[in-house]
Amino acid sequence: MSEDAFLEELFARLPVPPSELVIPPGDDCAGLRIDDGRILLVAVDQIVGGKHYSLEGPFAASPEQVGRKLLARNLSDIAAMGGCPQYFLVACGLSPNHDESWLKRFFDGLLQLGMEYGVLMIGGDLAATPTDAVASLTIFGEAPETQVCRRSGARSGDYLFVTGCFGRSFTTGHHLSFMPRCREGQWLVQYGFATAMIDASDGLLIDAVRMCRASGVGLRLETALVPLRTPETSLKEALTDGEDYELLIAVPGSKVRQLQEDWPFVELPLTQIGEFIVSDSHTVFGADGAPLAPGGKQGYDHFDFGTD
Repeated sequence: MSEDAFLEELFARLPVPPSELVIPPGDDCAGLRIDDGRILLVAVDQIVGGKHYSLEGPFAASPEQVGRKLLARNLSDIAAMGGCPQYFLVACGLSPNHDESWLKRFFDGLLQLGMEYGVLMIGGDLAATPTDAVASLTIFGEAPETQVCRRSGARSGDYLFVTGCFGRSFTTGHHLSFMPRCREGQWLVQYGFATAMIDASDGLLIDAVRMCRASGVGLRLETALVPLRTPETSLKEALTDGEDYELLIAVPGSKVRQLQEDWPFVELPLTQIGEFIVSDSHTVFGADGAPLAPGGKQGYDHFDFGTD
């Protein structure tokens, strides 16, 4: 069973959510209505040694990079909702190969990024594990209820924009150094450009499919327009490698020109790569009208235990 299929079955077993849970499981964050018309955003993510970062070899991650990535992954989820991150909790299980020095350096990287984004650690838990090192972080943020952005808001006629570039995240080191798009996400919802967003963590293609399914639409993707991270990056790598942590944004056709003219983040590319269409299959199509699945793969699946 794939990760998405398992979660679909699991969520169907959950009781009817209370009225204050306005964003239930299945989005980048859960959302709880609080006072003054604001939404409390909550997300949790983890990193596993040897799975989300290399333990040895030319691409081995330093403890600082591991800590930084843990927080950055969660900041990216808040960014996809157009939210402002505020606080976080950390739980770490250290293997016998990790000592006190490694742990201190891990928190150095995590806390440094926290200062850069104005988010505070407010607690957590430490433990030892017999084998793999695992760390988990729960993040809290806020957004105005009238502006919070979900992955389910795309409509036929909207256009798909992406920030940044895609593919070869591991070999270029991007997966350890990416900048979560919090400022950009907040700007997009504040000025009403985004009808839906999702962060591309598992791969451009699979996360675009998730947006389509949540929104009940299809997507015609112009593969020639997908921005590649390096000249050597293949289309398959750009669509399915994952670990890009860029924003996929649905934008109404009436606002495309204004978005392109007003985009203030001149150092960050913003590229239009597709159009949302009516489709009963809620999937992503290429220019030839056939569903896209390079090599039979749509992206990273956490239940594929043979994947690095």
